[in-house]
Amino acid sequence: MSKALLFNKVIYSIFFICTIITCIIVYSKIDNSLASKFVIGYAVFALFMLLYVPIITLFNARKLKWDYLRKVLSKFVIMFATFFVLNCAFDYIFKSPNVDLLNAASHAVGLSFGLAFVDVTFLERRKK
Repeated sequence: MSKALLFNKVIYSIFFICTIITCIIVYSKIDNSLASKFVIGYAVFALFMLLYVPIITLFNARKLKWDYLRKVLSKFVIMFATFFVLNCAFDYIFKSPNVDLLNAASHAVGLSFGLAFVDVTFLERRKK
């Protein structure tokens, strides 16, 4: 296992554990200075992850074969369209006739990016 792959797995594990701890702190309404500092630190870490994941994914995507990258991109586009339509339909049916397209698009982009490019972020196989 390479150092970069190990680093990615450690970062994701820390993020997952911190997410659980933050949810426990918030929903248990724990109010002390240590809990507040932890939640603020988690927010900063989440912003770091928001920048880190797409950058690492794009960096790793450069090394892939074009055929595989085209397959992943087409999977991303199909999933984006599917999630966008489903989100708009469910918003229209369950919430109100006023559908927020920007909200639906942002959820669809995040979900489809995460699902389509998860192997590009973690795996270093399929290089040229």
